[in-house]
Amino acid sequence: MLFAPYIFFFMTDVRGMTATQYGGLQLIYYWVVMATEVPSGVIADRLGRRHTLVLGALVNGLGCWTFAMSHDFATFVVGESLFALGTALISGADSAMLYDSLAAENRETEYARAEGAGQMIWLALTAIGMPLTDRLIVAHHGPEPAYWITGALSFVGVVSAWLMVEPPRKKSESAREITAGAISDVVRVPGILRLMVYSIGVFLLLRIAIVSFFNPVLTANGVDPDWFGTVLALVNVAGAITAWGAAAYLQRYGERVALLAMPLSMIAMFGLLMVVRAPAAALLFCIQGAVFGAYPLVTRSILNRLVRNSDRRATVLSIESMACRVGMGLLALLAGWSLDAYSLNASIALALGAACLPFLALPLIRRER
Repeated sequence: MLFAPYIFFFMTDVRGMTATQYGGLQLIYYWVVMATEVPSGVIADRLGRRHTLVLGALVNGLGCWTFAMSHDFATFVVGESLFALGTALISGADSAMLYDSLAAENRETEYARAEGAGQMIWLALTAIGMPLTDRLIVAHHGPEPAYWITGALSFVGVVSAWLMVEPPRKKSESAREITAGAISDVVRVPGILRLMVYSIGVFLLLRIAIVSFFNPVLTANGVDPDWFGTVLALVNVAGAITAWGAAAYLQRYGERVALLAMPLSMIAMFGLLMVVRAPAAALLFCIQGAVFGAYPLVTRSILNRLVRNSDRRATVLSIESMACRVGMGLLALLAGWSLDAYSLNASIALALGAACLPFLALPLIRRER
């Protein structure tokens, strides 16, 4: 996603949307993901993960190109809807395919290391691509070409996914059995619901930092838009380093330390963003990068272990992702409205308080036995 550093700037400063309209577009994106997440997970479990990944990459590419052509709110809605559908198709299916591919060879204990390596490689590559996008594209032509190039890369992903080999599986349950079984697992299997509520809180802190505040904080601190990609590249380097060592850290210090450190680090980052100025303010986002590098590895490792039936693994993972996107849609709209109505610091404080609400619900949910 070479356009990731410029999303807010592109939609507001370049295309003329208000911050509230931007928040509305993010609400549409996350709620379309929500509406399609579980059905796409069922399709992945029922018909195969490889075909779902192929379709997801294809739709993502179309969404990127629609963004590039968008000059009004309605066209942006189409782009957000396409990109959301692509996200939903890929989300859950990728992690489930990786875990089951390892499990087919009795290597599921290697999942955390494999997930971390994939996360590290992706973030490390963005650390190369984003500064190049700054210097070669955005500085001369603005952010629009980054959407066209990302769309082309998505079609490379189509070919990559098509060449994957689906791991051998038992006879699949029906779509109704998969859906009912996955919902039952979430409610009845100790630990899953609690982990999902925790995951919502961390996801909100991670995503709102980049989606709604990355561009406004940098702009308020005098950072030119054609340096946004370079700053995000530094953030992603921090994520790559964390992802590379996360499996070893988990083995040494345990999951509980990681589960506590991630939200506390993000809360501290938001607090500091309200008082620190450039260049330190830009570097504070490296905390987000570090937590982002560890978050999927930690939560998916635990969730995959708790899911007892591989036939509905992608669906359970999709339910977790869906829950996160529901909250993020509302939070993005709140952040966009507050950026128009109040100061940047007030908006950050309001979003931080809202993002922490899921953590207050954790004591009400039974612990894993």
